[in-house]
Amino acid sequence: MSTFLSYHHDADGAAAGLLTAALQQAGVAVFQDVQDLRSGDRWLARLEQAINECSAFVVLVGRDGITRWVAGEVGAALTLHFGPHDDALRLPLHPVLLPGAAANSLPPFLAQFQAERWVPGQALPDGLVQALRDRTWRSQPEPTPMPAGGPFMGLASFNADDALWFFGRRQETLAALRLLGDASDGDPGQARATGPGHTRWLQVEGHSGSGKSSLVKAGLLPMLRLGGALWARTGFGQVHILGPLLPGAKPVERLAEALEHGLSDDPTRRDTLARDQALRRDPRALALHLRDQRRPDTAFVLLVDQFEELFTLAEDAQRNSFDTLLATALDDDDCPLYLVSTVRSDFLDRLALLPRLNRSLNSRARRLLLPTIGPEGLREAIEGPAKLAGLDVSEVTGSLLTDAQHEPGALPLVENALTQLWAERQGTRLSGRLLTERGGAAGLLSRGADALLGRVQAAHGRPGRDGALELLLRLTRVNRDDRLRHSRRRVARDEAVEAAGLGDVARGEKVLDLLTGQPPAGQPSGAGTGHLRLVTTGSERTADGELRWVDLIHETLLRARPPAAPGQPVQAYWATLYEHIEQHRDRDALRPQFDLQVERWQAGGRLSRWRQLAGWGQWLAWRQLRPARRSAAALYLRHSLRWLVVQAGLGLTVLGALGHGAWWAAANNLPLGYAVYEPLWMLGWTPQPEAVAMKPGRFTMGCKVGRDVDVGKTCSEESKARFGELPAAQDITLDQPCAIARHPVTFVQYDRFVWAQRGKADYPSDNFWGRFDRPAINVSWHDAQAYAAWLSAATGQTWRLPSSAEWEYAARGGLEARYPWGDGPASGKANCSDCGDNPPGRTTPVHQYPRNAFGLHDMAGNVWQWVEDKVKPDDPDPAASRVLRGGSWSSGTQGLRAAHRDGGPPGGRSFNVGFRVCRVAPIEKPAAGALDAGPLKR
Repeated sequence: MSTFLSYHHDADGAAAGLLTAALQQAGVAVFQDVQDLRSGDRWLARLEQAINECSAFVVLVGRDGITRWVAGEVGAALTLHFGPHDDALRLPLHPVLLPGAAANSLPPFLAQFQAERWVPGQALPDGLVQALRDRTWRSQPEPTPMPAGGPFMGLASFNADDALWFFGRRQETLAALRLLGDASDGDPGQARATGPGHTRWLQVEGHSGSGKSSLVKAGLLPMLRLGGALWARTGFGQVHILGPLLPGAKPVERLAEALEHGLSDDPTRRDTLARDQALRRDPRALALHLRDQRRPDTAFVLLVDQFEELFTLAEDAQRNSFDTLLATALDDDDCPLYLVSTVRSDFLDRLALLPRLNRSLNSRARRLLLPTIGPEGLREAIEGPAKLAGLDVSEVTGSLLTDAQHEPGALPLVENALTQLWAERQGTRLSGRLLTERGGAAGLLSRGADALLGRVQAAHGRPGRDGALELLLRLTRVNRDDRLRHSRRRVARDEAVEAAGLGDVARGEKVLDLLTGQPPAGQPSGAGTGHLRLVTTGSERTADGELRWVDLIHETLLRARPPAAPGQPVQAYWATLYEHIEQHRDRDALRPQFDLQVERWQAGGRLSRWRQLAGWGQWLAWRQLRPARRSAAALYLRHSLRWLVVQAGLGLTVLGALGHGAWWAAANNLPLGYAVYEPLWMLGWTPQPEAVAMKPGRFTMGCKVGRDVDVGKTCSEESKARFGELPAAQDITLDQPCAIARHPVTFVQYDRFVWAQRGKADYPSDNFWGRFDRPAINVSWHDAQAYAAWLSAATGQTWRLPSSAEWEYAARGGLEARYPWGDGPASGKANCSDCGDNPPGRTTPVHQYPRNAFGLHDMAGNVWQWVEDKVKPDDPDPAASRVLRGGSWSSGTQGLRAAHRDGGPPGGRSFNVGFRVCRVAPIEKPAAGALDAGPLKR
């Protein structure tokens, strides 16, 4: 077989002839890239066939570097080398540098092979002929310079300067290059930036941790910068890079900055503000500006990293403008723009928020799904940098591959482990014993992060550690639907410093320095310190000046692996932070509520603003969000606190009249302990039900044989034999279930409502069993509706009774079982007449019995619970019976089944009947009954 020789025909033709003669004299047959491979249709296919039929590939590089014809041939050769996973099937590559050729003139992937210098007319380099005969190749022996932090990247992504060390994704990088341009494989000598088969947009998709940013920045970007990489498919021999840019909150400003810095080398001629204004003024501004900047044989490639920021950070107006600008430029055949973007696959459904670009996906785009890195790629990512750096990784490679098997964050997990092991290397060897002692790759990540927290605490005490966790929580976007997929969010540096210092800016700066990887005072910085970075910092130029930001280094820190088996807990990569997020996961839900309240407060008139201020409960919850000191949110909290202090002062007068409170409690047959409630209620304290969000779902409602009744029985027979009924089964889909109260409404919650009626309603009897946290009883369906309507008005949220379907869905807790706790005995699980050896014979506090799988108390037993539905849905009579669910303390075990229901008149009250409520979205209208709650007086 022959050796394929690639060279610049005009500049290096003579040298190629001498090299061919020397190789043939040594017994090596040579195939030169003859003229018939350099023109006509299907050029790439014919070229790849010719190279594939050769046993090796030699590229001759002169002082002009890799020209466009040679770049096309090198790209085909690299594909044939990196495509197979078996080394025996790889095409050997050999760069040969002529006098005057620059050492950095090789494309990044080609630079990983040892280049030989050769002077035409002199003897061939040692070993070249033998390597060609043996079909072997040699890797670059001594790369320079090594990255300051070592040959591995840890949790950071690769950048263009790290291209030489970028292993494991070379095949995917070359595949991505082939997706841009003309898929018809026409004549490369003809520019063809138009046509239905021409791709102007490459979108790299994959989950967090798959390496999308690294592939684009360390793989695609360096290849594009050398020129010629796109020529074979686009006809453009030169590429001008714009970016990479992160969309951020103002993507149009980021685009303006990329244009000004990418197209003007003279800083004095840049005007980002003017460019931003021009882009926002006219949707054609980007296309027209790039047409004005056109250069012969040159295409513009815009790199947009983390496209999902358009959905998580960008302002609506900026996102819409960015969408229109890019789509208009891509649709303009006279605008030589190519777009490369990366986006997390779990945000693909949000592309509908970019209507113009979304349409372009079908006409101008190709999509590359970047899967979790496989074992072959992961082995390359471990052994490739190690070989370049002269490291022995034989003791750790197998263990790391096993640790990372099936891990969604395999690459960052392994890179971090390698970085930690390199920092504690023994000579040139990475220790397998150390890897085992530290708990493998996941253990190294957790230990390293905990060690960094320990250094923060050693330097700044417990406040420093708490501040560090506060900052990391602030940098987390909590996924309330999937606890395994939390994501990161950028925050302004000022906000980050305040969070890290818990209000102490000086301490916050020092804590932030430690979290960014800077060692404590007195210790050296740089390579070898082994200090893990948890956050990264950066800045963006905006029309208003410079915006400095802080971001989490990688989402692996937030994530957890799925349970090893059903019923087992998740396995967090870093348990300390994961558990901290779990303890404060409600704060992420509080933030949008808080932001909306601040907006309403700012928009209110001078006289109405005081009514928008927070109550004690809201202030205590919202102050945990720790807004930046000079922000409108912080000002809102300060004004709220001042008003609360005034209220507290007024409350002292009320507290001075506790005798009146005691008299009031006695007059209404309430416990003496209620004497403290009236002053608190006067101060605005409202005990609200704690709501648990129910995920949308589908289930079988009603009686199902084998689940709700024994096999061999029918639901109708069971209904006749028992009090109440078991309705027939039906499949129910709940698209937007409510957030249902964790337990039935208690006396203290309901009595707060009665107190607010100022004598229009009576306090229901507790049958001398006690009030406080026992379920409110002796309340009618009308009473429950009135409470829900009042609670909606009092909280600014929408509360109502759950429907019968919502109630049963919540009661089952996702289980296909007879009872909310499963199919086992009821003893110790609920309050009913035969639920134990000594049934209480009365109501019990709502927290006394265990929660079900959804975290809800008393879905069976204690008290029957009113729901919204009529027993006969089509009955037009307003006094028609309403459905009761759940059984009570006086019911037998069979009455506690999730499918069981009873009914009663809406005005009826009983000592074994209560209710619970649910919270729904503000756009959902309250239940009809809440609008006409009926009489309150008995």
